[in-house]
Amino acid sequence: MEKPVMGDTVLEESFRRAGGKRTYVQRLFARIARVYDLLNRLMSLGLDRRWRAFAARCLALGPGEIGLDLGAGTADLAIAVIRQAGPGARMIGMDITPEMLDLGRRKLVRLGLQDRIELRVGDAEHIDLPDNSVDGCCSAFMMRNVTDLRQALREMLRVVRPGGRMVCLEISHPPGKLLGALFHLYFYRIAPLFGAIIGKAAEEYRYLPRSLTHFPDAPALKAIMEEVGWSEVRFHRLNGGIVAVHVATKPGPGSKSGTSADEADQPLA
Repeated sequence: MEKPVMGDTVLEESFRRAGGKRTYVQRLFARIARVYDLLNRLMSLGLDRRWRAFAARCLALGPGEIGLDLGAGTADLAIAVIRQAGPGARMIGMDITPEMLDLGRRKLVRLGLQDRIELRVGDAEHIDLPDNSVDGCCSAFMMRNVTDLRQALREMLRVVRPGGRMVCLEISHPPGKLLGALFHLYFYRIAPLFGAIIGKAAEEYRYLPRSLTHFPDAPALKAIMEEVGWSEVRFHRLNGGIVAVHVATKPGPGSKSGTSADEADQPLA
């Protein structure tokens, strides 16, 4: 089993008191659900929508295909995928936090997308779907929150059909000393203030930067994906590498072309 992604002893004690990391994360997101979208916009300076749109282009869900969004939350990534998908494409969104999904369902009704996106409670480490049952799988800002990273990646591999694609959008460790120092200052010192002031959730938003501390950087995450069986793994660094989008294919026939892949910083226009 994967070690906790945190070396922070205070946070590990919080996991212990909650009965495990999964329960801690579930309760945390339940508490911040009502302000989650707003704080995403503020903490990312509005860039998170562009990041999700880029990830959706990488997934490239085709006509009539079914995609799976893990850690779907309020459904922003699933919505981005459907907006760029072919006719008749559908999405299933899973999350362990019912409060987030409730907000997502209301959003889908407002947008008229409730017939194309289904939200249900589900766990990325134990996906309640048959083998080879979806054409593609994606996640945004989820991987840092799982208990066992390799298990989640193996489950994604199991449910995606041969030749199908997996896309993972995650906060990353930017290369370079100057950008790394600026990112550290903002992400660890300034961004949590948004949670404390606006969401009155200081503890919750201290967790978010801490969760990155021992999370693999982009090349290391690529290696883990290859280790569990994904092929054609590559990643895109966005905005200087503060986030990375990993794209991989399940071995087998039917691989499809999509957004070109290299490891340079990618334009988001």
